[in-house]
Amino acid sequence: MRFVDGALGTITLSDAVAAPWSWEITSGEAPNYPQRPENCYLFAGTEGSLAVPKLELWRYAGEMGWLAPLSCERLEVTPEDPQVRQLRHFCRVIRGEERPLITGMDATQTLAVTLAIREAAETGRRIDLL
Repeated sequence: MRFVDGALGTITLSDAVAAPWSWEITSGEAPNYPQRPENCYLFAGTEGSLAVPKLELWRYAGEMGWLAPLSCERLEVTPEDPQVRQLRHFCRVIRGEERPLITGMDATQTLAVTLAIREAAETGRRIDLL
């Protein structure tokens, strides 16, 4: 996937493999899945990387470079049932107390990207989204 600024992104995913790296297995959100102490997502950039769900933030301690040491900071989050949080937020939105975190436009753009990925996989062609 190529972004507007020219950055290249790679996405590899499957919901049909035997592996300990699914969100359900790594996050511990769903008690019916046997939890594993693994990360399932890695967001990597030139100035740092974030491993999820452990929230390990990796970055250079000082000067950037191949031989420079990396530091790891564990970001803390208070565990809470995500469905309960979503329902509370939904109720506050309905009451007009706050704006939705995700808009209809966000959802539309996510669907457009998903459909473009599918079309590119089926046709082998590049699909432009602007």
